[in-house]
Amino acid sequence: MSEETLTKIEKTSRGLATAMFEELELLRSGESTPQQARSKASIANTICTISRLEMDFARFVTDSRGEDQRMKALPMA
Repeated sequence: MSEETLTKIEKTSRGLATAMFEELELLRSGESTPQQARSKASIANTICTISRLEMDFARFVTDSRGEDQRMKALPMA
């Protein structure tokens, strides 16, 4: 796949879900392989794990400081 055909993925949970559904469509149409889909799913899983750890850390820091319990946005870059 050439660089011109790559679409920019929004760095949000919605963007990640969209990328995974696009990969599923490519797999079903024969334009992707199970190995490619598995690799992309593994990367998505790692991103989700990192995001979960960041949210847990933010919650821990908030709790330990006695701050407002509302979740704050964390950058994904």
